[in-house]
Parts: sequence; structure tokens; C-alpha cells
Amino acid sequence: MKKINRLKKNHDIAEIVQKKQKFSRDNFIVYYQKTEAEISKIAFSVSKKYGKAVERNKAKRIARSICRKIIKDIKYYNFVVVIKLNSKNKEYKELEQELLYIFKMIIKRQIKGDKNDKN
Repeated sequence: MKKINRLKKNHDIAEIVQKKQKFSRDNFIVYYQKTEAEISKIAFSVSKKYGKAVERNKAKRIARSICRKIIKDIKYYNFVVVIKLNSKNKEYKELEQELLYIFKMIIKRQIKGDKNDKN
């Protein structure tokens, strides 16, 4: 993931989570916030219940590699991806499909919301 696309400040991450705009599935919860910046930023979170640091880092690496493909096509959003315990025993393809679906639904939800705001 490029440095430009990283969301690192704790207060930025907390602000996104506090807005409670989220989309969740079995393996991930994705909090999102629409922004003015053209470049999207993303942060990853894994609970200590997931396992030791090696396992948590591996989960974040997998999620980053999936998001690396998507993030360049999405503009005007910041995301916080929370990786759930369920994802521990899943295959990469299954996790990829789920995360792609979540991002697709978030964009679709915002487009619907923008249309409703105009009417």
C-alpha cells in the first residue's frame, strides 16, 4: 500500500468509527467516511483476540493486498477495515470476494444517498 493511501492518525480513525457508517459481513467490518480529498485512505485493525502478533500481521497483510487492487479506483473516501476472528480460517479468494463486495456496496449505497439528497 502506498504511503499516500495510509490512514495513520488515531483521531482520524476514531472520527470515522464514531460516525458509525459501516458495512459488515462475516469476516470484515468496514467503516467509511466521505471526504473532500481525491485520494482515499485506509486503516486496518485486528483485535488481540485474533492471536499473536504474527497472526494479526498476516491478516493485515492479506487485507492490504486485497485493498491495494481496489483503493486506486475509489476516490473521496476514508476507510477503517476491522478484521474479524472468522477470517482466520478462510481462503484468500473467499476473503477477497467478500471485501470487494463490501466496497462495491458502500459505493452503491453512497450513490443512492446522493440521488436521494438531490430530490
